[in-house]
Amino acid sequence: MNSQILRVAIAAVAAFAVSLPAQAATLTVDIPGCSALAMTGPGPNATYQVTCAQQVQSCVVNGPPESPQGNTVAQLTVACINPAATAVTWQASRDCATPTVAPGNPLAATVTEPGGRTCVYTATAGGGGGSGSATVVWQGPGTQPPPNSPTGCAITRTPANGQLTNAGGPIGMSGACSGGGTVTAWNWRRNATSAWSTAAAPTDSLPANTGSSPVTYTYGLTACAGTACANEVVTTFTVAGSAPAGFCGAYPNVIIVDLPIDTGGGPIATAANGGFAADGVFVGRLVVPASVNQAGIGSVTFVEFVDPPAERLMTVSANPCDFRGGYGATDPTSATAPIKWSNGQTPQIQYQFTPSSSNAVLQAGQTYYFNFRNEAWYAPGPSSCAGTYCNGRITTRQP
Repeated sequence: MNSQILRVAIAAVAAFAVSLPAQAATLTVDIPGCSALAMTGPGPNATYQVTCAQQVQSCVVNGPPESPQGNTVAQLTVACINPAATAVTWQASRDCATPTVAPGNPLAATVTEPGGRTCVYTATAGGGGGSGSATVVWQGPGTQPPPNSPTGCAITRTPANGQLTNAGGPIGMSGACSGGGTVTAWNWRRNATSAWSTAAAPTDSLPANTGSSPVTYTYGLTACAGTACANEVVTTFTVAGSAPAGFCGAYPNVIIVDLPIDTGGGPIATAANGGFAADGVFVGRLVVPASVNQAGIGSVTFVEFVDPPAERLMTVSANPCDFRGGYGATDPTSATAPIKWSNGQTPQIQYQFTPSSSNAVLQAGQTYYFNFRNEAWYAPGPSSCAGTYCNGRITTRQP
């Protein structure tokens, strides 16, 4: 937390030697992200301390202005604020190449892909932990589709939202093209496996997920009219993680992911991990190593990303999906209530390993759960999310 100091000098004014009755003064805080006005010191020269929330670093990645041809070089750049970044780490979505940092410019990178695929490139700042992503559609393969190739191709999936429980199960897809040449061949891939199916409407069965993090499967379709093929179109299915013991049985649409103890893994995007459903609970599991820096202060923060804003409740507990006791009820052992609560559109909980009156106190070598719900603390019950999903990003800062 950051602090700003306001000093207020109060002077007495006498007019015409008439004694005026004393009146109370009202002081308010009008600094974005600041609250908790506290006075120290006596008399007219008191010191007022304002506590301000720590700013979260944000980054923006800029890709090429137009969809590049396959097997050509695309330029990527990144800019970060609060604070500015001097270096970033690049990552790519599944089956895509990791960008290469440009010589002499640590905030730029180049990347090359085969044609006919869509890739998401993410840059994570080395110091502040902020990140940004850009989606690039690669035309191809290598050239624009021939004039008589199928056009307007799309995939219809079952289930329609692409979401399965941790038990996995059957899925289905069907391809269709609205124009161009008549389709004579349907070529499907499953993740990195090409020639997975040649059916117009293939089916598959996804295995159960015994881990806590969701598992996503990618299917790509290339429709051809003879030797003239359209660009690949892609869809995904996600098998939810298995909920550990706790209170998750009381809620629908529970997603559990693993949070990194440090900033090396970058932020967790809820949209890429099964989605934060309006009526759901999104849980980040944090395994604290025994070797953690016990003199430091760490934090977990939820920030808006992709969808419209919503009020949220946040807790940290030794139990997943723990919102017992109502907002503000706490138990440092998690036996009857969460250890700590937070609320707002961008809630944050700071934690440490020594006694504290304001931060959550955790223990090295233990596992904790940071739980999120789309609900306003002042209006408990109904969801605060106006849509089907209210996604965001979860950022962790190491102690």
